[in-house]
Amino acid sequence: MQTNEVYALAGALTTGMLAVLHFVVWRRQREPWSACFAISYLLICVIYAFDRHLQPAGDQAHSQARVGALLAVLLFTVGFVRYVNVPELAARRITLLASAVTLALLAVAWLGWVGRLGMFTGFAGFLAFQGLLALWAARREPGHGHGLVFLAMMLYPGVLVAAWMGLIEVSSLRYAVIVPVVVSGTTVLTTGLLRAQRRAAQELLRRQQAEAALQSLNETLEQRVAQRTAELREMVAGLESFNRSVSHDLRGPLGGIAGVSRLASEALGRHDLATVERLLSVITSQADSSGQLVNDLLALARVNDAQLALQPIDLHTFVQDTLEQIRLAQPDGRPLPVNVGPLPTVEADPGLLRQVYVNLLGNALKFSREAQPPQVEVGAFVQEGEQVCFVRDNGVGFDAAEAERLFQPFHRLHGQRFPGHGVGLSIVKRIVERHGGRLWAQAGRQQGATFFFSLPSHH
Repeated sequence: MQTNEVYALAGALTTGMLAVLHFVVWRRQREPWSACFAISYLLICVIYAFDRHLQPAGDQAHSQARVGALLAVLLFTVGFVRYVNVPELAARRITLLASAVTLALLAVAWLGWVGRLGMFTGFAGFLAFQGLLALWAARREPGHGHGLVFLAMMLYPGVLVAAWMGLIEVSSLRYAVIVPVVVSGTTVLTTGLLRAQRRAAQELLRRQQAEAALQSLNETLEQRVAQRTAELREMVAGLESFNRSVSHDLRGPLGGIAGVSRLASEALGRHDLATVERLLSVITSQADSSGQLVNDLLALARVNDAQLALQPIDLHTFVQDTLEQIRLAQPDGRPLPVNVGPLPTVEADPGLLRQVYVNLLGNALKFSREAQPPQVEVGAFVQEGEQVCFVRDNGVGFDAAEAERLFQPFHRLHGQRFPGHGVGLSIVKRIVERHGGRLWAQAGRQQGATFFFSLPSHH
């Protein structure tokens, strides 16, 4: 077997293997460029497989080999344009231009205007253009191996330059170009597979992230459903307690009003005006109590519905104004036994915060009125980065074990000993929680009580 036959056999085997590999890639990944490369290398494989029958005649290439080689180069170019992801419009234009150049080369070769070296020069022009496309892709997509593809594409023009310089005989050029042709196809195949692997890894990561986000969303939804269910249960229990308490608290005053009204009617029939006047004062007191209960219930219901209008509030001035309002509302208007310490500036809704201090200060004054002397202290401190405000009194206090029950609507630890309906602290608790804070209390029997609540600081 002659040397040229060995070269031709090696070329047929290597290009045939590349054709099979590109075809497998096309079957698995459906990449358009791999199909073009597969057909291109199949044509080159056929040319080298029938090398003995396609020997050139003098300086002119065999006509069938010429057509096969030009088609192979055209398909290689079309596949490479797809490989580097040229935009669709530009890809169509390049394909039309490459087809026109191929037809022109075929025509001039058929007419005998160019020899074998001229044909190889045309092929080198195609590959040089593909090298430029590889450089463009390397700038657009760094790190995808396009630089290696550029170097591989430049091997073919390099072999041609060697032939022009006389380093390679023109008769051996058809075998010398096997190396750059195989290197180019192998490089494109390798970088294409690496790019597909990177794309698959990115898709896998995206799906994993989507699954994690979906799982997190499901867990969040489950937590929200559980939280909402607990809130609804608490709301239902609160409504049941509300109904019982309202029925009890309103039934007493209304029943009393009805009974006293009958007595007043009877006294009026006897013309006993003194008794009528005394009974009317009782009716007025009962009506005021019922009206206050309704107002408290409305305030409790509106806490969750009201829009928070947060703004910086100087608590020291704010508390002083609130105390003045409480003092003016009292019949005697006497100074209040309240000591106001240093207070911070906080972010809060002034209307809702007013209700907090009105209730806490009102309770402190009410439950300390029997102390000798009554003392109420208002202050604040910072605890674990949180601004904590407090109202302290030296009144009757309460059992520490009952602290949590204090904030339930209509719950009164001292029975009828002190006036009220047990709604004020429930209002305070809801207002503080709406501001993102918390409310708690410390006390002992006959040792006074301290109510604490936290609010965001103003920065």
